[in-house]
Amino acid sequence: MTIETLENQTKDSEMIFTQVTSGSFENYKQAERLVVMLYVPDMTISRAGISHALGRLERHYAKSNASN
Repeated sequence: MTIETLENQTKDSEMIFTQVTSGSFENYKQAERLVVMLYVPDMTISRAGISHALGRLERHYAKSNASN
């Protein structure tokens, strides 16, 4: 078991958020599916970072869809 530092969590969240929002996903569900398939199985990425990124993505896509 590894200890997740706030720095690791922030770095992981930012990396996931940037990579996913750089893609061409139409909604949060598509983005969430990608995160679950690619990042959750990777034990080098902090669980808290993934959780934080999912929250950021949900807010991002809600705002994007509201403006369309």
